[in-house]
Amino acid sequence: MCAMYEVITPGTPVHGLKGVGEKTAEKLHELEIRDVNDVVFHLPTSYVDQSVVDLREAEHDSSITVEGTVKTEPKLAFFRRGMSRLTCFMDIDGIYTKVVFFNQPYLKDKLIIDEFARVYGKFDRNKLEINGQRLIFDTSPGYSVKYSLNRVMHAKTFSKLVAEVFGSHHFNHDLPEALKSKYQLWSLRDALHELHFPKSRDALHDARRTVKFYELYQFQLKLMHKRSEERVRNDHYIIDYDIERLKRFISTLPFELTGDQKAGVNDICRDFKQNISMHRLLQGDVGSGKTIVAGICVYAVKTIGEQSVVMVPTEVLANQHYESFKDTFKDELTIERLTGSTSRKEKDRILEGLRLGEIDLLIATHAVLEDDVAFNRLSFIIIDEQHRFGVKQRQKLQAKSYRKNILYMTATPIPRTLSITTFGDMDVSIIREMPKGRKPVETSWHTFDEMDQVMAAVRAQLNEGYSTYVVAPLIEESETLDLKNVNEIYQAFVDHFGEETVELVHGRMKPEEKNHGMHLFETLEKKILISTTVIEVGINVPNATMMVIFNAERFGLSTLHQLRGRVGRSSRQSYCLLVSQPQTDNAKLRMEIMTSTSDGFELSERDLEMRGPGDYFGVRQSGLPQFKVADLIEDYRMLEYARKEAISIFEHMEDSR
Repeated sequence: MCAMYEVITPGTPVHGLKGVGEKTAEKLHELEIRDVNDVVFHLPTSYVDQSVVDLREAEHDSSITVEGTVKTEPKLAFFRRGMSRLTCFMDIDGIYTKVVFFNQPYLKDKLIIDEFARVYGKFDRNKLEINGQRLIFDTSPGYSVKYSLNRVMHAKTFSKLVAEVFGSHHFNHDLPEALKSKYQLWSLRDALHELHFPKSRDALHDARRTVKFYELYQFQLKLMHKRSEERVRNDHYIIDYDIERLKRFISTLPFELTGDQKAGVNDICRDFKQNISMHRLLQGDVGSGKTIVAGICVYAVKTIGEQSVVMVPTEVLANQHYESFKDTFKDELTIERLTGSTSRKEKDRILEGLRLGEIDLLIATHAVLEDDVAFNRLSFIIIDEQHRFGVKQRQKLQAKSYRKNILYMTATPIPRTLSITTFGDMDVSIIREMPKGRKPVETSWHTFDEMDQVMAAVRAQLNEGYSTYVVAPLIEESETLDLKNVNEIYQAFVDHFGEETVELVHGRMKPEEKNHGMHLFETLEKKILISTTVIEVGINVPNATMMVIFNAERFGLSTLHQLRGRVGRSSRQSYCLLVSQPQTDNAKLRMEIMTSTSDGFELSERDLEMRGPGDYFGVRQSGLPQFKVADLIEDYRMLEYARKEAISIFEHMEDSR
């Protein structure tokens, strides 16, 4: 399989190109261009359409190229720290038009009265003014291109190198002919040539479309290859569980599974019966019931006397899962919990039980990764909120397994686009349905001027015996950000409701202090919990019916939705109050979106549109591809077609082996 950006025989160094000596090669190396493939894929960052338009037909605020005659002597004015403004009037298509160039004083001698000039810039139709960005001296039709060269070399010099590569090297990789015909794509060589030497708007569009498809298709092939390498067929991976025993257990549950939960259980159990290791992602909105799906599959593994583990990112979440599993399975499973605060004596007892196979299910934090933690026959690994663990941590846990079957769970709804790219090497099960009886959380937006209403709403829930979460974005006062901090809010609620009602928890507390505060809230000794986002994942208090989020404009949609998911976990109506004073249109839009939908998957798509793929998971998220032309948001439909074709091609290759 060809590497994505190797269309010419790899390993052909740039210093073999005509006109490239040691100095030029060094300059290219500064730009991380070492191979002729690097030259071809160092694409222009922008294009200037030099096709002249009629000013009478130009749209307001559009970037255009026009030509005409200079009618007045250019005036140059300097102001503030050497900044300059150059102004003249031109006759453009019979319209007397003002042209202004900022910080290009050297153009004064180029603009000569009664002589022809071609200008590229932004047109203000209301003022009949063009904010000139450049004078165009090359009057040939088509486009001029801009490269990111960090002032290492001139664009013309680099353009000559690109032309040299196209003229002297054979392109030995291309898209399959069937795909080019099916989707009306160009040859890769022609498309790349057009991107460097564009002739027209339509041709440039077709070339970009071809290279986008190529990138997305190659990336999906790479994921298929990775999936094939990781998932070797071996009868050892089969978990031949007792299906009748599992059915009897499911029939004893005090509730009926939703359709999506049943489908999730079937997906996982079908994987168990395959002679290939499981590699599945279980996505489900907050409160959708992923845990019971995983638990039923843990029971299936128990029917053959083998073990399962759930690894979670926090002790709070470990405690929640432990209590939930114990409550659901009672004596049907032997369950233990291992965290950083487990005593030495208790840990030794658990380690002995694991080695002897006496423990069916271990709920654990990172503590399970320690070398002294060994299982008897670990055959099912569940990693919750998997994006909070590094690759090496996940691999270390997998190394402890007897049969390699891994289920990743996340309560963060992942946009389909990112699911295909970031988790494309996994099978995916999605739980969209909420358990019966759950009501959508009613969400409203309030300004700080409406604090009396917010406090009254909290009081109403307290009077009915229910609990409230209150979230603040900062721990202490900030000199640079005008945000309500958690200590200030805590004091305000204590003044209003009394110290016996309000508890404070934040991330800088010692673990034992934080756990104690959570415990007081979970046991309903304290009815109001003031916290930072430490409660985003992990705490489960069905009695809580209200979530108040201060400075909500500071959070992304996904975080707001995760916080909102802490309430609405019973049949009672629950509420989320967003308290904010948004200063930007983007922040205001987030508030409007949050109050219009409670669908986590819809919110995740909107969040991706607003924040972009790099920010959605964090800029350090591994596995997120950096494409040259393709865009994960803009080109999501093309991504799906590319994935379908890659799967088809790869399966054909596998069958023909």
